[in-house]
Amino acid sequence: MTRLFLLLLLLFSSRYAFPQTFKNDSVKSFVDKSIELISANSIHKENLEVIKRELYNKAQNLNSIDEAATLYEAVFRQLNDYHGGLKYKGKTYGWNNPHVMTNVYLKNRLNTEKSTFSEVIDHKIGYLRIVGNSDFAFKKVDSIADDIVTHINGINSAEIKGWIIDLRLNTGGNMYPILLGLKEFIGNNVHFGGFRDAGNQSTGDWEIKAGKLLIDGNMLDRKSALIYPIANDVPLVILTSCYTASAGEMTAISFIGRKNTFIVGEKTANYTTAVQGFKINDHAGINLSTDYVVDRNLKVYKSYISPDFEVVGDDNLTVLEKDRKIIKALELLGQ
Repeated sequence: MTRLFLLLLLLFSSRYAFPQTFKNDSVKSFVDKSIELISANSIHKENLEVIKRELYNKAQNLNSIDEAATLYEAVFRQLNDYHGGLKYKGKTYGWNNPHVMTNVYLKNRLNTEKSTFSEVIDHKIGYLRIVGNSDFAFKKVDSIADDIVTHINGINSAEIKGWIIDLRLNTGGNMYPILLGLKEFIGNNVHFGGFRDAGNQSTGDWEIKAGKLLIDGNMLDRKSALIYPIANDVPLVILTSCYTASAGEMTAISFIGRKNTFIVGEKTANYTTAVQGFKINDHAGINLSTDYVVDRNLKVYKSYISPDFEVVGDDNLTVLEKDRKIIKALELLGQ
């Protein structure tokens, strides 16, 4: 009986235990470190044991880390994390969202619209279109925020009775300068969002106190000022599309719960997680979704943002008055 028990235990262990011997020690160290980082930091841990077992089994007979890197597309698919990815020798190994919507018109405009745009509609409505940015190194916070303020100042006046902030082409980047440029619209003396980890514990707050923007306790100051003030309760419509992603989605979330505010357009791209990068070795790092975003009412966003009024397609960024999302926004603004 004892011998049978030991045999069954051995069979069970050989099937489910992670292999302890690797053909290449550097591959084992690489895989060990990546699993350690995922276990400690990812918000997607539901399949972690399966991921460990399959990754170790596939990697144990590989000759080099170059070969192991290709395994991480499957890792991120199993993590259900398409916001993160393995960065190795200049390449990214990750997974793309398979359920993303498409909008042919806006997809084409992404290639040509690279800067902030502003206009006055019907002499009464301020229109501000903010595209994505690539300021991941935080080197352009001042210039991006100041550019937004310059556009606001260029069209703002006592005649402006409402605003449309268009995030349809905001594919993400650094949210800090966007929020800094728009802080007067967000409000004052308000907690307007933040981050929560997988255990729903706070890992950072977004606040405006005495006109100052604080993200995770860090105060961001702006060099330029508004010439004409923005009323705290001025009517506001946020436009979204299936390309509104990451920092664009977080910008939209910063307005949810604000008085006299509506979101119009399409469901967003579903990148509503905070991503952090972690070093594996001198040639590799791993980006992981580490936190969910919450709005000012502490609602947690684990997927896309659903607009208050869904309007799919019929975009026209050349003639705004023919754009169906803008037509709906003007209706909500009483025009």
